[in-house]
Order: sequence, then structure tokens, then C-alpha cells
Amino acid sequence: ILSRADPLFVSALFKLEVPEIYQEIVEIKRIAREVGGRTKIAVSSRDESIDPVGACVGMKGSRVQAVVSELGGERIDIVPWHPETEVFARRALAPARVSRVVSNPERQVITAIVDEDQLSLAIGRNGQNVRLASQLIGWQIDLYGSREWLEKGPEFSLFGERDEDQYETADFPLAELELPATTLAALNAAGYNTFLQIIDLETQDFLRVEGLTEADAERLLSLIDQLTVVEGEAPAEEAAADGDEAPGDDVDGGVEAESDESAGDEPAESEG
Repeated sequence: ILSRADPLFVSALFKLEVPEIYQEIVEIKRIAREVGGRTKIAVSSRDESIDPVGACVGMKGSRVQAVVSELGGERIDIVPWHPETEVFARRALAPARVSRVVSNPERQVITAIVDEDQLSLAIGRNGQNVRLASQLIGWQIDLYGSREWLEKGPEFSLFGERDEDQYETADFPLAELELPATTLAALNAAGYNTFLQIIDLETQDFLRVEGLTEADAERLLSLIDQLTVVEGEAPAEEAAADGDEAPGDDVDGGVEAESDESAGDEPAESEG
């Protein structure tokens, strides 16, 4: 007998509503759930021509809404699964946009840095979003706002001795950025499909791409600057403001979510 509180119950409902799951074209890879509140599921497709998220959502949201109704209005987030933990973590924290991720495989810890206007969204109500994201990827997630991360300074080392290789920007599809459809199409047509493929491009490189304007190039360069900020480097006006602050001001640590190693196999337990 399958309990309604079991994450597998959610999987069974999607199997009924989504033919691609029933036909094993689309697979539910992970499930993290807090019963009655919110569920996150990660999906992948065996057929590159089929969008796994779109298949689960359905036309005008019809498929996912049928599941939501059966669960009594429980919120469902559907994200594309990825084998690389850093990319998967970025997606799992949706709907928040993550500026940067840093991983420590030995400790299975992900540090995620988000812009200040995304911080509350990344945390979620009572920490639910970051908690479920942590359960979904199976790693602990430490969440920082960009301002707090910068205030830690260049000497701040999260995992002990600093390893420069750990701090490389993770790659992810350009489709995850909020780019105009025409800009994304032009980049894809020129062979640019991921962030790291454009990270070192200059204005003239973008202008060589058919369909991109100078305004598009400036927007892309600004976006690259935002997503590749280096710890300890703040804009000049922020640096000047920091100089007026009294020394010794302390900043609380980032939001931390412990991973649930059994996420996807057992129901998530909510703390009272």
C-alpha cells in the first residue's frame, strides 16, 4: 500500500498524467517533499527532442495542475536534472536565480551566492526552498547573499585552505538566463550554448554574431560581470561606503540547509 505522504505517491500521480513518464521516455530522477507544503522533482529525458519539464507541465499547465489538485494544492517545482552537482544545485534553488556556486565534494557542501533581491526567494518561507533543494541534490547547501559574501573579504576561506580550482564558475545552459528570445537564438545559431562559452568574449566578438546589436553586446557583458564577481571586489561606491563603517561590524553566517541523504526515497520530515 502506497501512503499519500510518500514521495513515490507523487511519482505515481505524474505517471498517470504524463504519457512520456509512463512510456519511460521521461524519468523522475529525484523527489524532495514536505507533505502539504511543497514538492520539488527533478526530471530528465531519454529523447533529446522532448523537454522533460514541458512534458510534466503539459499544455497550459494541465498535467501538473491535475497532480496539484490531487495533492490538495501542494506546490510543485519541476526542474531539469543534471549529473553535475553544481549545475543541479543552481536549478534546484529555482525559482531563485543563483549568481555563483562553489562546491566541496569531500564534504558534499554547495555554497550558493545570490543577489540580494533573490535571497528571500532562494530561502523560501521558513527556509523551505533551500531545505528542499538540499534534499533534492543530496548535499548540504550554504546560502549567501552577494553583499554578505563580499563582506567576508578575499581572505575568507569557507573550506579551510583555499583551492582556486574550487572557485571556478560553474557552467550552465544560456537558456537558464533571462535573455530575450532573439538574443538566445542568435547565440545558439552561432554555436554558443553555455555560459562558459561566452564568458571570455568581448564586445567585438558579440558584434560578429549575426543578429546581435551593440545594445545586446553591452547587456551580455554586464550579465557576465554580474555572474563572475570575485569575492572581496566590490563596486567603487560600495568600497567607499564600507570605508565609513565602523570596524568590527559583524555579519551573521549564511543560511545553511542540511541535506537529507534519503531524499527521494522517504518523505521529508518537517521540524516543529
